[in-house]
Amino acid sequence: MKTYANDPFLKDSINKILGLATLTLYGVNVQPAVDGVIDNVFHYLNKAAPRDPDAFLLAFKNALTALADRADDSMTSYRKTLHDAALLIRMTRIPPHMKSVDSTKIVSMFQKFQLKTGHA
Repeated sequence: MKTYANDPFLKDSINKILGLATLTLYGVNVQPAVDGVIDNVFHYLNKAAPRDPDAFLLAFKNALTALADRADDSMTSYRKTLHDAALLIRMTRIPPHMKSVDSTKIVSMFQKFQLKTGHA
């Protein structure tokens, strides 16, 4: 996952979601815009075809989850937006021809991730 930590597209997408999450603190409904950012990530994966799309998605999801977990408890809408964005990242949305590992390994990776982060 560290391979994608410095990916400019990944950073830009995370920054867009952080900006949208900030708007929720002012009562703005940003869900359609967050969905758009997530869709752009999947378009990027189709277009750029990174070496390991699963690792890219896990890095993206981990970054969103970590940012949400670090946010102050009083910022409920902000945290919810980040957590909801992370939940939109599903390995099943990757086209089959792009999968670098079979689906059983993906499920296993997510189960381990969820147990590690306490989200199971």
